[in-house]
Amino acid sequence: MIISLHTFLFIAITTLSILLSFLFGYPNTDIINFLCFIFIITIGASHGAFDKSKGKKILNHFKIESTFVFYFLYISTIFTIILSWVYIPQILTFLFLLISVYHFGGEDLDYYLSYKSNFAENILRGIIVLLTPLLIKTELTLYLFDLVGLSFPLYSFEFIQSYYYLLTSLLLFSILYFTYKINFLNKKLLFIAESSMIFMSFIYFSPFVAFTLYFCFLHSPRHYYNSIKDLKKNLDYSSINQINKDILSLTLATISMFIASFIFLYYRYPLNESIYIASIIGLASLTFPHIIVELIDDKIKQRTL
Repeated sequence: MIISLHTFLFIAITTLSILLSFLFGYPNTDIINFLCFIFIITIGASHGAFDKSKGKKILNHFKIESTFVFYFLYISTIFTIILSWVYIPQILTFLFLLISVYHFGGEDLDYYLSYKSNFAENILRGIIVLLTPLLIKTELTLYLFDLVGLSFPLYSFEFIQSYYYLLTSLLLFSILYFTYKINFLNKKLLFIAESSMIFMSFIYFSPFVAFTLYFCFLHSPRHYYNSIKDLKKNLDYSSINQINKDILSLTLATISMFIASFIFLYYRYPLNESIYIASIIGLASLTFPHIIVELIDDKIKQRTL
C-alpha cells in the first residue's frame, strides 16, 4: 500500500481545512474551538475504548476472572488524576506531556519502523507535537499550559527564543533520523509528507486546532487500525461483536464525562477556557490509565512471541 488510510485522512482533512480557511476566512474562534472539542470527545478520546478488550487479555494473563478488578483500577486512576490536579498540577502536567509525547511517538513509529522503537526514539518522534507549537506559537502555547497549572518561569519565552535554532535543528534531526531508519521508499516519502503536514497545521492554525487535527485524524485512526488488527487475531465473529458493543458503551461513557466536565467549568470560566481545561485535563485523566494498559499489553505480547 503506497499510502495508509489514516495518513491520507490526516493529510486530506488538514489540507481541506487550510484551503477552506484561506478561501472563506478563519471561522469565529468560539465556534472552531467548540467544534474541536466535539471532535476530541468523540473521534479522539474514544480510541481508548479498546482498553476494555485489552484489559480482559491482561486479566486472563494473570488468571484474574473478575472484570471488576480492571474497572476499579482504571476508574480509580482516572479520578485520582483529576483530584490530584488540584494539589500538584505542575507535576501532573509535566508527566502528562512526557507520556503523551512518548505515546504519540511510539504509535507513529510502530507503523513506520520495521523494528520496535525504544524510549528515546519514541520521545524524539513525539516531540514534534509539543515542540512545534512552542516554537511557532510560543505565547499561546505557554498560555494553554498555564491554564492547567503548568506555569513556566517568566524567562521561558526568552529561553525558547534564545535556543530557537537549536530546538528547530532538533526537530529537523528527528525527521532526517527516522527518514534514514525507515526501510521502504514509499514509507520514507509518506513520513516526510505526514511530518510536513503536521508542521503546516501548527503554522496555519492555533495550537489547539492543530493538535485536534493531529489527535483526531491521525493518531486516533492509526490507533484504531493497530488495535483492530491486533484484536482480530484468533477472535471469532461473536467476540468481535462483543468488542464493538464494549467500544460503543465506553465511548458514550467518555463523552458523558467530558460534557459533565465542560458544564462544570463553563459556570466558572469563559467558553474557550472551559474548552481548553476540559480537553487537557480530561485527556490527561484518560491518558494515564490508557498508557498503563498499553504498556502491560505490550509486555505480555513480547513475552508470548
